Amino acid sequence: MIKIISLGSGSKGNCVLINNGKNRLLIDAGLSINVIYKKLTELALTLNDIDGILLTHEHDDHVKSADALSQVIPIYSHPDTLEFVANKYAIPLKQQMQIEEQGFNIGTFDIKPFRVSHDALHPYGFVINDSDSKMAYITDTGFISKGCMKLIKGSDIVMIESNHDTELLQLGEYPHFLKRRISSEYGHLSNEECALTISSLIECGSTKFMLAHLSEKNNLPELAYWTTTNFLAKKGIDGKDYQLKIASQRQTVFLG
Repeated sequence: MIKIISLGSGSKGNCVLINNGKNRLLIDAGLSINVIYKKLTELALTLNDIDGILLTHEHDDHVKSADALSQVIPIYSHPDTLEFVANKYAIPLKQQMQIEEQGFNIGTFDIKPFRVSHDALHPYGFVINDSDSKMAYITDTGFISKGCMKLIKGSDIVMIESNHDTELLQLGEYPHFLKRRISSEYGHLSNEECALTISSLIECGSTKFMLAHLSEKNNLPELAYWTTTNFLAKKGIDGKDYQLKIASQRQTVFLG
């Protein structure tokens, strides 16, 4: 069974461990190398236990430690993302693995990347299968297309962005251009959009969810949690029918 272990999630850094007991992947490397190393050590793991790193896109909060980790672990992403990151950080050519969009394998994991809508070169979400389960990872996207929904439907576990509360964003201190960027189709999912997506996924059989990439300025963990649970309750979905957790910036959060 696949497990999601969030080592850190938010605008200051993102890194997620995917573990099925046989193979282990990191999605993104946006925390400091010392934090990643410390958190892996707490899980009785070393860098040598990680089979690959999947980069969603090139923004700093997702690639901060890509250079250090690439000395030990191969980095997988779209060629445009790899080129940008490799030019910024000294990633060895032999550690740069171009993703095949039709799908590829790392150990026992079958991985399907899919395009999301964000202001980056070629941003990805991922669906990961093994012989027992299916998980989906989708953050840093302004909306979820029908194509994305088709791919992530039926996932046992879903890590999904619940970035901001619409009202807090509009009333907050950010300049207008930044508010417009965040709320645009190339920005980030709101709590409300996240709740709607989770409702649809539950109807298709998903039961375990982790809310990710919460804004420190335009959201609160309690508000993100309440928005989804309240929306689901109004749809007649009992809280006993699903699990919902919040991925935080500092805490390690488990789901699976």
